[in-house]
Amino acid sequence: MAAHPAEFPVVPYCFILLIPCIVAVTTDRASTTGLLSHGTNQFSPSHSPGPLDFQNEHLYHAYLVIQRFKSTITKDPKNITSTWAGSDICGDTTYLGFYCATPLGQAEELTVTAVILNSYDLHAPKLQGFIDQLPDLALFHAASNNFGSGIPQLAALGYLYQLSVGSNLQPQYDVAEGQGVNNLGMGCITATINYKFNIGITTKKGFGIPHGTTDSKALLLNYNNLSGPLPANLGLSKLSYLAVANNKLTGPIPSSIEHLQDSLFELLLLNNQLSGCLPHELGMLHKATVIDAGMNQLTGPIPSSFSCLSSVEQLNLASNRLYGQVPDALCKLAGPAGRLANLTLSGNYFTSVGPACAALIKDGVMDVKNNCIPGLANQRRPAECAAFQSQQPKNTCPAANTPVTCPAAAAMGAVAPGERKAAREYSSYVTYATLHE
Repeated sequence: MAAHPAEFPVVPYCFILLIPCIVAVTTDRASTTGLLSHGTNQFSPSHSPGPLDFQNEHLYHAYLVIQRFKSTITKDPKNITSTWAGSDICGDTTYLGFYCATPLGQAEELTVTAVILNSYDLHAPKLQGFIDQLPDLALFHAASNNFGSGIPQLAALGYLYQLSVGSNLQPQYDVAEGQGVNNLGMGCITATINYKFNIGITTKKGFGIPHGTTDSKALLLNYNNLSGPLPANLGLSKLSYLAVANNKLTGPIPSSIEHLQDSLFELLLLNNQLSGCLPHELGMLHKATVIDAGMNQLTGPIPSSFSCLSSVEQLNLASNRLYGQVPDALCKLAGPAGRLANLTLSGNYFTSVGPACAALIKDGVMDVKNNCIPGLANQRRPAECAAFQSQQPKNTCPAANTPVTCPAAAAMGAVAPGERKAAREYSSYVTYATLHE
């Protein structure tokens, strides 16, 4: 079995989407529904423009939001915020990190649709009042900064763009004719927004032709020293990609996450301090290909609802405080019932596995090292298991065998009988791409 990303040092790396470098964001200039603005800044940095200095009210509103956030930044070692001045928010050299497009249904008016602040090492006490005040935002990507406590309430960010993550990671250096160009320095694997994402390597703003699109939204906040709980209404955000690995988030996974069952494709909660019972609602995410809550403090048995994860390919619950039997119904997702390619449960306190799970262990699909399962190699010492069981409060979490009704759409995600999903490289997943050395 291939090493799980949690087994690699979690350091920023120049790769897909979660990269610690500037990501190219563009739209097709030939299309009025994806036009980038590359105007000329008419104002010096000392000028404070008014409403009439902007192309439209959306951009003036964004200007006010950006200036408020700028005033809270306490560290800017690369002097990025010096470009956040004047009225040309959508320019090539002004407002670095902010990207504009014309959303559908907005009378061809430009607005801020993406904010990408990777590896700027900006310090600010909070993100509340910033990204949650940009209503047309489709992508916020800010790995390797320090934005203090909490994730903003996201329910107001209702505009959905088309998103595609291509599987072809071959370098691409060509700039498509008629698209926006901006010199972004060193080459990195990047994402291109064309109301879609496309993967390639470039040093310019814009390239390639997206494919395989679907309505989506991404929030990528790895390595940001975030603390506090996940928002209780997280499920109202309609996210498709959520990555908050390597922070200091605490508290439970909110039950509202069930409402993301028709939109969420990848969930990365790796290496935080999340606690509470592993929620039943997590098993309702039938479209998710990645669910990673490893290296937290979650407890309880694996809920029976996890048998509904018909699309999941990578499931990591390692290094928590989970216990009981590993459900055979979950292990059967590696066969005709689903697409499971890697199941990582090491570093918990499970005590038994069924026949389907035993077969996965033998095949290298499932990792249960460092648990409490009699008869298996590389388990915890009996005294350690007994101590955990004696300290575990009774009836704290719901029983694993609680009856469950899977979402009707979950059955449509199952692979055809007799098929088995081949394991993909971890780097082919949006939320895993930076977890490799």
